[in-house]
Amino acid sequence: MLTTLALPLLLAPTVLLAPTGAGLHFVDVGQGSALLVRGREGEVVLVDSGPPSGAEALLRALDEHELERVDLWIHTHFDADHVGGFARVVAGNDGAWPSDDDVAVAQLWDRGDADLPDNDALALYLALADDRRHAPSPGEHFEAAGLSLRVLELDPPPADVSENERGLALCLELESTRVLIPGDLPATRVAEAALACGPIDLLWASHHGSASGLDAPTLAIVDPARVVIGAGPDNAYCHPAASTLALLHAHEVWLLDAAGVDPRGECPGLAETLGPRHTLVGGDLWITRDAVWLGMPGGGWSAWLSGA
Repeated sequence: MLTTLALPLLLAPTVLLAPTGAGLHFVDVGQGSALLVRGREGEVVLVDSGPPSGAEALLRALDEHELERVDLWIHTHFDADHVGGFARVVAGNDGAWPSDDDVAVAQLWDRGDADLPDNDALALYLALADDRRHAPSPGEHFEAAGLSLRVLELDPPPADVSENERGLALCLELESTRVLIPGDLPATRVAEAALACGPIDLLWASHHGSASGLDAPTLAIVDPARVVIGAGPDNAYCHPAASTLALLHAHEVWLLDAAGVDPRGECPGLAETLGPRHTLVGGDLWITRDAVWLGMPGGGWSAWLSGA
């Protein structure tokens, strides 16, 4: 675990089991995205499933929470780094489908069937999702105790746009925390989503912290207290962008990983761009109303900040 500086905070003792109760578990799936949301009474929502190579990390997260069922699984869009882990995860730990240890999924939401991209990950998703798939309308929502999630209404994307621009944007409220989840939308649509969601506490940075997902006008509209960025340590896109971290210099930022941190890599070094409140986690992140927990490389969790 690497941080930019030693913050004046004390770590709580490491715990072996995943923290319990309501929380946001950002799963380090490498160059991709996956979020596990636990409600107050045990409801489970997943957002995206990472790339095929990240499926084992998502399976491990489900095991840590002793979960065999997902109430709602949403894929923001159909690029392989957001939908690629689905087929492996639903097959359970034995990797066989169907079998007794398959992960049960009650509902699947996605962007629908218009202009589907051609990739193997999507083909597997469509084959296994069957009749559980649903394309939610803008404003459609999922509710549970202390948990509310709605699909934001955005202007229809123009014709012939990239898959990123076709994605869903979500507004999540968990207990007293409001989160904006824009998938890989470009900055102009992130700003539109932020206006539809209302004041937020946490931004899951669009497009893995790329320069296209955030600009100064959008940041002024979103105005998050905290930002989470999910990227892989060796991605050829050099996510997150140095320009994004520079924009977020004064914000509290948690990076699951970053391509430009390793000076031996091909991406420009990010060390000089990291701000005083930026933390490189190098693993999973679990955020509750009262604390932020870091997944430890050898297993278990360590509380970073109490009273968050």
